Amino acid sequence: MRHDKPIKRFDACNVILLIIIVIASLLRLWRLGTVPFMHDEFSALIRTGYDNLHDLIREGVMLNDMHPAGVQVFLYFWVKLFGWNEFWLKLPFALMGIESVYLVYVVAKQWFNKNVGLLSAALVSVSQLFMLYSQLIRPYTPGLFFILLLVYFWNRILFDERRITFWTCAGFALSAFCAAEIQMFSMAQAGLIALTGLFFFKNLEKNRIKAYLWSCVAAVILYLPTLPIFYYQFFVEGGIGWLSAPKTSFIFTFLSYTLNGSDLMIFTILIVLLLPFILKMNHDKKNVIRIVSLLWFVIPFAIAYAYSMLRDPILQYSTLIFSFPFLIIAAFSFFDEKTPIKTTGIVVSLVMLVGVASLIFDRQYYQRAYHQGFDQVAVEMVKDEKQYSDNISFVAYASRSFMNEHYQKKLSFDNVINFDQDSKTDDYQYFIKNCDKEYLGVGLTDHANMDWELEAVAEYPYLVDAKTWFTTRYLTLTKKDNGKPLLNVLKENVKVEDGVEWTEAVYLPADCKPKEDRVGFIADIQALDTINRIILVVEIIDSKTKESILWTACDKKDITLMPEEAIRLVDGFFIPDIDMNGREFKVFVWNIDKKSLIINKLSYYKAKNGPYFYGLYNP
Repeated sequence: MRHDKPIKRFDACNVILLIIIVIASLLRLWRLGTVPFMHDEFSALIRTGYDNLHDLIREGVMLNDMHPAGVQVFLYFWVKLFGWNEFWLKLPFALMGIESVYLVYVVAKQWFNKNVGLLSAALVSVSQLFMLYSQLIRPYTPGLFFILLLVYFWNRILFDERRITFWTCAGFALSAFCAAEIQMFSMAQAGLIALTGLFFFKNLEKNRIKAYLWSCVAAVILYLPTLPIFYYQFFVEGGIGWLSAPKTSFIFTFLSYTLNGSDLMIFTILIVLLLPFILKMNHDKKNVIRIVSLLWFVIPFAIAYAYSMLRDPILQYSTLIFSFPFLIIAAFSFFDEKTPIKTTGIVVSLVMLVGVASLIFDRQYYQRAYHQGFDQVAVEMVKDEKQYSDNISFVAYASRSFMNEHYQKKLSFDNVINFDQDSKTDDYQYFIKNCDKEYLGVGLTDHANMDWELEAVAEYPYLVDAKTWFTTRYLTLTKKDNGKPLLNVLKENVKVEDGVEWTEAVYLPADCKPKEDRVGFIADIQALDTINRIILVVEIIDSKTKESILWTACDKKDITLMPEEAIRLVDGFFIPDIDMNGREFKVFVWNIDKKSLIINKLSYYKAKNGPYFYGLYNP
């Protein structure tokens, strides 16, 4: 009879763990092949096209990326097997995401007990942070997998009473090497973990100390051949260049994001964290490992935050994915090993139920992640072609045109002119100006500069329909007055006399919201004399002090505008993350040559980004 309860408990724990793994698998593998590629995935895929491994490492990794070579080399061979097939390319990453859920359980059990392991695995299984990166062919989930595997072997060498084998040491060395070869932050996390082990030598047997040191040495030796890549990326290139500095509230927005941005999920987790104290569980004496697990999260975060503020912004949600499981384990670590398995099962069920519900309904994860820009722009274009037949033209912008072309080809749609960051907006403007169709379908991906939108709206100023996805928008526009005008005329037929450098400014209230709205101004100008340079200036100013807060301009430098010739200047932007209360726009033409001209029309355009534009990461 004495052995019945432990056996039942063991079986019940395994059943709960199996349910967690099954749900994690369903969430990550559900229609995996329909999850479209994002910008960063396309960037990795295009770099698999080199003829040999040497060119891939030099051109595709060292010179044109800020990540180590691990995932890129894997994709190089994986693409040769399966091509650009979403399911097969994403499958290894999804499987590593599922395996990471299990490894979180294993590590938490090694450190504390099975109850802590089950609760930690449950949260990881339903958090959108781990969900999203399990479905992307990027370094984050592989890095997480190898970090957790490294910690498993770290525990085996330092604290496990079982005999240390060659395979345990090899597992440690290979896990550390793989983590270092996948992402800069997983490399830093692996280094922190290895360094932490040195502080436990005092009470270790000599054979364990030797095994640990030789395992670390082996990992370093494995990494040495790739050191030149690290040196070039970190010390020569030295930065990402496109992220913004984190706010002081970053950690709170991050934690909210990991809990699916759901008030109910946040409330549930807070209650669960308080349960050990409410139920007065007998807390163990493992405060040292609690401190270690907390430090494994706090130190990488602090370094990334300080580096982002002092040198170059690098902190984003994905960089904390390697350390966040340790914060989760520390948070749940107060659950007693003697907690009845029924209680644990109820708490795990609550976390899973609320987590899945918030993921699907609150965050609308499957709506957001499974319908993104590149694929949906192509879908909408096909729909518009069916509706408007030969009476519509199509244009699309992406930072690289092949990103749009991939899904256009999948739908056998080739009736579109694609532009990218290397295209000239003058060519784009010329194409749109000479379109003789009544309708225009415009796909703008990759957080496209407002100029691309304004040029289209200038010729097709009436809206038929607008759709929004992550950093992407698709507009169906028409020249026909359908009662939905997009432009507000500020000035018409204003003559600027010879000798006037700055035209009279137009002021209007900046009733806009940061990250929600985008604005633009369009000036159609006709020269009355020869003009070589003319600028449309837009400022955000303080309404009371008239102090300039933001200054931006459309500057036509290399032009020669003859008398009677016309030019169009467009200048727009996404509203920056500043307080817009008491602000106004100041708009004027800077007539550098001081030659006479006519402002035929000065127009104002304002539009909303929509709830999905930043929806994968923001509320």
